[in-house]
Amino acid sequence: MRERGLPSLNQARAERRRALVYGKVALRAMPAHFWLWVLVGGAAFAVIYWRVSEGKLEGRKSAVMAKQRAIAVALGPKIQPFRDQVEGWVRELGADGVADFVAPGNALKDLREAPGVYLRLRRENTNSVKQIRKAARASLLDGFTSCLFVSPGGLPTQGTACHVTSECQPGQLCNEWNVCAPPPRPYNMRLAYRSLRVLSSDWTDELHEADSDLAVNVYDRDLDSVAKYDVPVAVEIMNKARFVTLVIDEEPVGGLPKQPPGTTETAEEQLQRTPHFARVGVWDIATKTPLLRLRAQAAADLVAMGGHPATSSETAAAQSRQANSCALALSVRARLSPDPDAKP
Repeated sequence: MRERGLPSLNQARAERRRALVYGKVALRAMPAHFWLWVLVGGAAFAVIYWRVSEGKLEGRKSAVMAKQRAIAVALGPKIQPFRDQVEGWVRELGADGVADFVAPGNALKDLREAPGVYLRLRRENTNSVKQIRKAARASLLDGFTSCLFVSPGGLPTQGTACHVTSECQPGQLCNEWNVCAPPPRPYNMRLAYRSLRVLSSDWTDELHEADSDLAVNVYDRDLDSVAKYDVPVAVEIMNKARFVTLVIDEEPVGGLPKQPPGTTETAEEQLQRTPHFARVGVWDIATKTPLLRLRAQAAADLVAMGGHPATSSETAAAQSRQANSCALALSVRARLSPDPDAKP
C-alpha cells in the first residue's frame, strides 16, 4: 500500500505513540511564576468567599436582633415591670432585720387556692439582680407548694416530653420538668425568667458568637417560639395572679458540708434536704403590699411508712427535701389559720 504523507512525519508520529504507550514522555516543566499566580488566585478566591459568607451571616444576625428589639418593645413592658417588682420583694425579704408579721383581716384567706406566682432562692443569691436572675433557673415547684397550695391540675411531671412550648397543645406550657402541662398553680417564676432570657443581653451575646446559618436559625426559632407561646402565657397568668409567694433558704450554721466527688445533687437541693431556717413572704399583687412575713425552720423527722425505708441515697435525699419543705409549709398554714382563742 502506498504510504500517505511524508515518511519523516509518519515516523515521528509512530515514535510518539510508542513513547506514550511505554510512559517515556517527559512533560514540559511549568514556569515558577505560573504556580505563584495560581496560589495567589486561590487565596484571593478564599478571602472573597469568606467575606461574602461573613457578610451574609452578619446580615442574618442583624435581622434576628431587629426582631428581638421589636419583640422587646411589644412584649417587654407587659412582663418586665412585674419581674422587677418581684426582684425588689426578693431583696427586701432577704435583707437583715425583717420582723415576722401577718396582715390582719381576711386578706390571706384565698392564698392556698387563688392563682399566684412562686419563687424560691438561696439567701446568698438575693444580693443583686444579676444573682437573682441566674439563681431563678433552679427554682422548682416542690414540697412547699405541694403542702401549702391546692393545685387543680395533675402531677407536673406527667405529660408529653418537650423542650419548647411550641411542641405542646394549645393551652399547655412546657414546664420546668420539660413536660407539656396546663399552667401550674402557683406559677413558677422560673418559667417567666426562661421566657425573658431571649430579650436579655446574654442571649444577644450568644447570638453574636454563632458561627453558622444553622446556629442563627436555632436562635431565630427560639425567639419566635418564646414570643408566640411562652411570653403570652406568662402575661396572661400574671394578669390573673393575686399573690406572690417567695421562699428564701438560709444557710445552716457552719455552712453546707462538702459534697462527695461525683455527686449530681445541686447546692439548692443539698440545702433543702438539710435542716435549716427559711424566710417566707407573701405580697398582694394588686396593692403591692406585704401580707405575710415568716422565718421558720424547714426541718422534719421522716418516718418510712410500712417499715420500707428508701432503697437509694438519691431517693432518701429527695424524701428529706420534700419533708423539710412540707414542714415549712405547715408552719405557714399554722400562721394562716385563725386563732381559736381569739375573741370574735
